[in-house]
Amino acid sequence: MNHNFLTCEVLVIGGGHAGCEAALAAARLGADTVLLTINADHIAQMSCNPAIGGIAKGQVVREVDALGGEMGVNTDASCIQFRMLNRSKGPAVLSPRAQCDKVVYQRRMKEVLEREPNLRVHQASAVKFITDGDRITGVQTHFGDVWEVKAVVVATGTFLAAKLHYGLSAYSGGRAGDPAADALAASLREDLE
Repeated sequence: MNHNFLTCEVLVIGGGHAGCEAALAAARLGADTVLLTINADHIAQMSCNPAIGGIAKGQVVREVDALGGEMGVNTDASCIQFRMLNRSKGPAVLSPRAQCDKVVYQRRMKEVLEREPNLRVHQASAVKFITDGDRITGVQTHFGDVWEVKAVVVATGTFLAAKLHYGLSAYSGGRAGDPAADALAASLREDLE
């Protein structure tokens, strides 16, 4: 397999909520950043319940927003319903939740990423970490390309060695037909041994 050697300062693996925010933060701080995702058309894809907020996630969204992140702004742009949860249970558990148009949310976030200076979106699966001693110096993709990096952010979410369960059967796979990140999980296991 031929290897193309590519470079960036920060490589973010995964295009979900955390990966989008990590890539934007690195790029906005001036780092040459690449967001590596299995499917560029599924960046920031929301689940069947396209909600931002709730007791735990609402706190995280506020923190991301306070740090200049995009999730709250994107939610405002794609919101179709807003509710304050737990009104009858007291102020300690009040929690905002927004239901979003999942297509609008996804497409707008992808556009934000694609327009961000210092940030490139690259569609490929990360399959192997390249190390030098105890430091990750690169990431190989399933195409054989090697990204030489200064830093890696792993934001694979539920895709890392993901399993789909159908009754008593279990299969490798990610959300809605996407593949699981099995090779990357195996690479992590090898590096830990």
